[in-house]
Amino acid sequence: MPAPQLMVANCPTCGKVFQKNVRNQCMGCSTNIHQLLSATLDFLRRNYRASLEQVSASTGVSELQLQVWIKEGKIMLRDYPNLSYPCASCSAPIRENKCCTSCAMRLTREIKRLNEQVPASAVKQSTNQPAMEPQGKSRGFQIGDRWKHS
Repeated sequence: MPAPQLMVANCPTCGKVFQKNVRNQCMGCSTNIHQLLSATLDFLRRNYRASLEQVSASTGVSELQLQVWIKEGKIMLRDYPNLSYPCASCSAPIRENKCCTSCAMRLTREIKRLNEQVPASAVKQSTNQPAMEPQGKSRGFQIGDRWKHS
């Protein structure tokens, strides 16, 4: 019988070797981050109109860590009207999604433009297989329909 292996890794925060767990951090860093999050949430309860910069300056938590907590859902933006995080494309402050409205519209236009440039023959080649249509209107798709098209 083979010996059981310990699943170990280096802590991404401090570099110490630790036995892998759900948090993917050593116990010391996990405890430290939990304390920082608690202190941050306490500060936000007392100063719910604080901005991200004010929270960072008052608690000593980096803005990047605050953004991670926002994205993980540990800090809920609906409770704090002046908190936001940067757009993934232009870094404008946003409160939902990954991109601001203007960047999302720009990306949508670009995708449509690229899709229009795809030659029609390439689209026909990819959709050359016959569509499987169910027999009868009320039956829906039946597994037997798949065998008839093979």
